[in-house]
Amino acid sequence: MSTGISHSPRPSGLRRISPAMLAFRETADTYQGLPDGSLKPFQFLTAFQQALPYLRLPPKAFELVAWLFDMTHACDWQQGSKPIAWPSARLQQEYLGLSAARVKVLNRALFEAGIFVIRDNAEGKRYGQRGPDGRILQAFGFDLSPLAQRYAEFLRIAEEAKIERALVRSCRRQLTLVRKAILQAEAILKDSQDVLPEVTAWLAERDRLDLACRRVQVSKDLRDLLSQMQDVQTGLEDLIKSEREQQKQTKTSPAGLENEPHIDTNTTLTHYPSKDTVIASKRRSRPRPEAPASSFKVRTKPQEGANGKKGGLTQPAELLDLAPELGQWVGTSSPDWPDVIGAAGGPLRHSLGVSTTLWAQACRVMGREDATLALALVSVKPEDYFSSGPAGYFGGMVKKAEKGELFLERSLWALREAKWGKRPWNH
Repeated sequence: MSTGISHSPRPSGLRRISPAMLAFRETADTYQGLPDGSLKPFQFLTAFQQALPYLRLPPKAFELVAWLFDMTHACDWQQGSKPIAWPSARLQQEYLGLSAARVKVLNRALFEAGIFVIRDNAEGKRYGQRGPDGRILQAFGFDLSPLAQRYAEFLRIAEEAKIERALVRSCRRQLTLVRKAILQAEAILKDSQDVLPEVTAWLAERDRLDLACRRVQVSKDLRDLLSQMQDVQTGLEDLIKSEREQQKQTKTSPAGLENEPHIDTNTTLTHYPSKDTVIASKRRSRPRPEAPASSFKVRTKPQEGANGKKGGLTQPAELLDLAPELGQWVGTSSPDWPDVIGAAGGPLRHSLGVSTTLWAQACRVMGREDATLALALVSVKPEDYFSSGPAGYFGGMVKKAEKGELFLERSLWALREAKWGKRPWNH
């Protein structure tokens, strides 16, 4: 004897109703018609058409709804009536040029989306009957009353979309201006045989953001990318200002001043014609100044000697592993030291609030490699570690280096041990 629960088969012709479809049908049941002197039915179709691009409906959606709308009479929308159209399935297939299966899919999608409600009789048939006055006496088919009920919603969706499109256009216009400013700054900074690593790092970040901008269509995401692109512009323009300051200092400094780079330049500065345009002087290539003796004296482990390591690091990848915040700004999978120095002196410096003037001072005092290591060590410390912020802490490191009191190797070994633990030194 079977004890299972028997399920009655669903009668042939009855459609499966989802919770969403049931909710829309119950809402449509409350439609009482339009009062005299209110909105005209065509306004509902117009509002739906304006909102259509943002409703994510399948193709042929408006074509079907407009066709059904044309089958209704004005009196169908008035009080005491419902706007129902009852074309046959075959007629619908012929009009839309779709197969029976695709028509069913389209009908269900619009029912699920609450654009219309399908009202079937007990056999799942569509039909209707009008009286002498043209009013519907009985009808089973497509109930379009949701168009009237969602009129205000459709207008709101269309208006919000209009505002969103305007915001997107505004963001893209601003991005165009920022890109032009970056291109001008790039031309100025690359007018030298020795391109600073910081410039390369900023331009790599520009390229990454450009690629992301092509994929984004939402104003909020575009604003975030615009802000990051403006950081690139600021970083490059700060480098230009720093370069000019160095040129002025060189012109006014006594010849042969220790640790001052010699700049062979024939420069004519021009005024900025507008706030959106960056124009600066052409630079001749200048010899890279010899870095002062590094303040970073590595306490070598057994069997370690002078083998080309910078700051006691086996390779750039080790520093990026120890300082992941620096690593995120390096735009290559196989970085060399110029890549790492560029990322430190460009995006990382900017994110920590370190000015180009302070960075240039650190490079003069410590050398570019040790300045990079010092900034990387700052980046791994938690925010609450600093009393005057990361930039203030870095400035203190530069002052210690000037006095010969900065010992980066201690911090480096402490960082290694914190990350990897104490290990026997080996190669």
